[in-house]
Amino acid sequence: MKKQTQTLCLVGIVAVLLIGSIFGCVYVLHKKNPQKIAEIYQDEQLLYQIDLSQVTESYTLTITGDNGEENVILVEPGQISMQSANCADALCVNQGTISDGMIPIVCLPNRIRISISSEEEESYDVEVY
Repeated sequence: MKKQTQTLCLVGIVAVLLIGSIFGCVYVLHKKNPQKIAEIYQDEQLLYQIDLSQVTESYTLTITGDNGEENVILVEPGQISMQSANCADALCVNQGTISDGMIPIVCLPNRIRISISSEEEESYDVEVY
């Protein structure tokens, strides 16, 4: 009798884990991806707003500054990066790819800022007065 109770208990635990796994999979598959909006500014003027969650193919944008300097921005599904910049230090290129609002990409010589805002995430941009 004791062995039958142990087997029944084990079957019950496996059934609960299986049902929990199924509900977890359904939740993950049907969860809406948060909208990620990349905002590209030059001299604090908004140039582009791009919904990165809707991008299906990679493309580039070229921004030319007052001094003739160019920045090439690579837009990919879910992420954005500065592909090239002909400023002296190119630190913005070395920042790599961003996919959330934690750290913006900034090119100080050409006064370009790329930040991402999302429905679920808070943006951590700081305004200096």
